[in-house]
Amino acid sequence: MAKYGFTQNETMAIDLFSYPPEREGKLHRDFLRLASDLAHGPARAILLELEKRFNDPDGNFVEQFQTNGFDARTFELFLFAMFEDEGHSIDRSVERPDFMLSKSDLTVAVEAVTANRPGGKAVPYSPLGPDRSEEELLHHLRNDLAIKIGSPLFSKLNKRYWELPHVAGKPFVLALECFHEDGSLGHSSAPVEQYLFGTRHTWYRDEAGQLVIVPETVREHRGYKTIPSGFFNQPDAEHISAVLFCNTGTIAKFNRMGHQRPSSKSRYVHMFRFGAAHRHDDNATMPDPFLYEVGDPEWVETWSEGTVLIHNPNALHPVPSGWFGAGAETRLQPDGQVVATFSRDGFMPYWSHTHLIPFSVTRKQIRAWIERTAKSMQGALRERAQPLK
Repeated sequence: MAKYGFTQNETMAIDLFSYPPEREGKLHRDFLRLASDLAHGPARAILLELEKRFNDPDGNFVEQFQTNGFDARTFELFLFAMFEDEGHSIDRSVERPDFMLSKSDLTVAVEAVTANRPGGKAVPYSPLGPDRSEEELLHHLRNDLAIKIGSPLFSKLNKRYWELPHVAGKPFVLALECFHEDGSLGHSSAPVEQYLFGTRHTWYRDEAGQLVIVPETVREHRGYKTIPSGFFNQPDAEHISAVLFCNTGTIAKFNRMGHQRPSSKSRYVHMFRFGAAHRHDDNATMPDPFLYEVGDPEWVETWSEGTVLIHNPNALHPVPSGWFGAGAETRLQPDGQVVATFSRDGFMPYWSHTHLIPFSVTRKQIRAWIERTAKSMQGALRERAQPLK
């Protein structure tokens, strides 16, 4: 008997890559690429192992994963892999929320939520977002992004999960990933924290060259509509213990995790990962760029890498620090500053991109690509090392 009144045979085992003929015309293009592309063999290997332990209580997970719910269902599979890797006992025998996690005599409920494209369009994701000026980008991060994530978060809040018998009295966490437009996975947790806490931060350097961060209260976000800021301060939000933010719960993550294992490493491509990571320097304003070949023993990725647990300062049932195993955790201090703590190895990527190079490409050509990419990243970071206005 399962913990919450559902027997295990009442849940449905899944087969991620099988589908009836009548579904062929509805298949998501990213799913088709995952299912057939030789370069995605490492991701398939991980998913084929995972599906043996992942159940579907409502019976439509696979259909959605293969069609218009590809991104959201991939995110759930990622969460399952992360929670499992962090030693949580996972119960998915209830239809909602998505996960009941248990560890160290504590049970926490988790519901996955994604910010999606308008109209629920099943469009393949591209890491290249809209071409915006610096002013437009700043407005997007301070306003439009808050509006995009505010809608699905409020939708989940209105479902009142904490009133369910198996959730009542337990911490309840919303796990969030953004797919609302191309390039949305390139945003760090900072604009999400701004909306959740209702606090914005600007910075300048004093006469001694030291970094000074100035918090200010944000009342609302104005874009194509106006919404109040401070999600954690809204009525009933005290029932939300934290938001687990992630921008890496994608097939690229599964592909890297599979490729770094000798047993599922692709024989068809070289796989590189590059991006920007937190710089552990209290006087730094820009992150550190990184670039490495996946499979390099000095760069071993973990499932939790890139996740941020954003604690609700008003939570009725807080989550203990370190319990989730997220890559970083952030808390709002009484003075308005946001303080972050990091996981064991301290490596915290803000964003990353996975680049596949066919095995037929020569090492000389690969080195030239590495040099161009590294130079481009360094230049982009230098250009943006300016105080926020």
